Amino acid sequence: MAGDEEPVQQCTVAEPVDLRAALDTAAIEHLGVDDHRTIVIYQQTILMIIVTEGEATAAQAFDVELWKESPDHPNRDSEDLLTAFIDELAATTDTIRR
Repeated sequence: MAGDEEPVQQCTVAEPVDLRAALDTAAIEHLGVDDHRTIVIYQQTILMIIVTEGEATAAQAFDVELWKESPDHPNRDSEDLLTAFIDELAATTDTIRR
């Protein structure tokens, strides 16, 4: 699925966040794969969150990868989508993105 050509954004936060609780709060569909990976459906797009520092319930850094574009919006700008997703996720937490 994801490869070197897939869009990725990295995010570091000031305080550890529970990503899955934030996804629940934002009413964003997701499925935990393990302690570090979560599959997300956001605006009909499939994303993968990979925690690079901490774990999904206490993450300080994570990557968000685009896995599969929306079938209804295949030409949507991937970077804008990833930024919108991270901004929406950050809005549900009490921490600041670094």
